[in-house]
Amino acid sequence: MSDSQIQVYSIYINAPAKKVWDAITTSEYTTQWGYGGETEYDLTPGGDYRNLTTDEMKQMGMGDVAVSGTVVEVEEPTRLVLDWSPAWHPESNPTRLTWELTEFPSGLTRVVLTHDLTAAPEYAAEVAGGGEPAQGGGGWPWCLSGLKTLLETGKSMGA
Repeated sequence: MSDSQIQVYSIYINAPAKKVWDAITTSEYTTQWGYGGETEYDLTPGGDYRNLTTDEMKQMGMGDVAVSGTVVEVEEPTRLVLDWSPAWHPESNPTRLTWELTEFPSGLTRVVLTHDLTAAPEYAAEVAGGGEPAQGGGGWPWCLSGLKTLLETGKSMGA
């Protein structure tokens, strides 16, 4: 696990950038990768962002929203910057999440996810993952692996 306050993850996905963008920003896809849950985006600077909880999360005692935030920057389909606040840490300051997508002529898209945790460094190890994904311990590596698996195979990871 990492305790770095700025974490950068990079992955190549065999899909066009627009499809990756849609998988990040639309419930059609977000319910099928990572920890699931529908998303609501107002894709304008200052707009609201919400990642809703799944039924399983609600059974664990969570409310309706897993993560909320504010859209800081949008350049569809190449860059999305969010101020990101997890509901399970209501006392924490928002952290900065940046998605950068680069599509190559081959059709591959490089996804670079940067999570700047300097406002809440106590959660760096948690989002870095490395634990049991079923217990919420997979962090960003689990989420990005699920995104890649879904877009390349059409199936959710583990399905």
